[in-house]
Amino acid sequence: MAGYIEDRWLTKRPDPDTGKRRRTSRYGQGMRWRVAGIPGVRDRSFELLEDAKIWKAKTLTDMKRQEFIDERDGAITVREYVETIWWPARRDPVGTAGPMKSKIWNHLLPHIGHFPMNVVDREHLEILVATWSDSGLGDSTAEVIWIHGTSIFKSAVGKRVVRNPFSENADLKPKPGDTKARAWTREEARDIRAGLADRYRIFPDLGIGGGLRQGERFGFDPGDIDEEAGVLHVRRQLLWDPSKPYFKLPKGRKERDVPLAPGLLRALREHGEKYPPVQVTLPWHGPGNGGRPTATVNLLITTHFGNRVHASTFNRKNLKPALAAAGLITPYDEEEGWEPSRGEMSQRDRHTFASVQLKGGEDPVSVSHWMGHSSPVITLTTYVHFMPDKDGRGRTAVDAWMLAG
Repeated sequence: MAGYIEDRWLTKRPDPDTGKRRRTSRYGQGMRWRVAGIPGVRDRSFELLEDAKIWKAKTLTDMKRQEFIDERDGAITVREYVETIWWPARRDPVGTAGPMKSKIWNHLLPHIGHFPMNVVDREHLEILVATWSDSGLGDSTAEVIWIHGTSIFKSAVGKRVVRNPFSENADLKPKPGDTKARAWTREEARDIRAGLADRYRIFPDLGIGGGLRQGERFGFDPGDIDEEAGVLHVRRQLLWDPSKPYFKLPKGRKERDVPLAPGLLRALREHGEKYPPVQVTLPWHGPGNGGRPTATVNLLITTHFGNRVHASTFNRKNLKPALAAAGLITPYDEEEGWEPSRGEMSQRDRHTFASVQLKGGEDPVSVSHWMGHSSPVITLTTYVHFMPDKDGRGRTAVDAWMLAG
């Protein structure tokens, strides 16, 4: 059988003259009994022989089950693992990495960061979720942090922990009350548009009329309009790192075409006449762009000074004031700042685009492509409540078929 227990204090063979085992140079120093010789497992020493036997037997059993994790590896604290191993290995876009790091460092590590990874269990997670609730953390934000915790421990399974406590206790995961995507009403969209500076009113138009994400709107070039084919080519997004702008492919690393509505085409033309596009050359990150390190683009949406638009600055100084003016969020408070308003931001423009398309009878597969989703399943899951009720159509079709027979 693999593995053996070694006495580090006495020689294995007795003295030929005395018949007794001789003392080694380590006699009386450190722990006496060492378990060694188990393939793929580091040697481990114990003070008592019984402890060495128990650990050896358990280790061999766990090895056969493919469940062995050296508890010394799992003794690393959650914080140390995140800060020295998990986080340095990630390669998230800046726009994703910033909010992710903020949530983990502010709401996860202060509460479970000091625990060894291999002791975190259901009780710890129950206290964690209760702490979030008591602090007034929104369910949507808590859900995202829970997902980050799941990801952290998932990466450690098989290396430092046997199982993922977040996955095993998924029933504790915070669940937002209303997760349905909401669309703007015509009145709300009109009021938001009116609350924006004239040069920014094309911003909601591209979202509601074309389903473009925020970065895709800020990176839009009038040359992406294909009037003959009747489509918008969504080719890039403008992002920041964190103060340096750059271009990259749309989310999912692929371009896409979106049907061009006549009303949106008119709005784009009128905006381009009022505010001529500004040519900029910026670094290109990731695949695409023919492998070239930079891209020259005629930006349709720019600041008053003709500069690239920084999304967070735009949200704070332009979009949120417009939402407040429309009565959709509370006005700015000098002490509290702006209220959390993720559900009312530019993503809701895309919800409106999807709503109009689906209620108009477009098929979910096409809408999924236009939205840039990785799968129609995402579109159906998110926007199923926008689908028109087809019960009446089905009854009518069956009735017509029966009568024709």
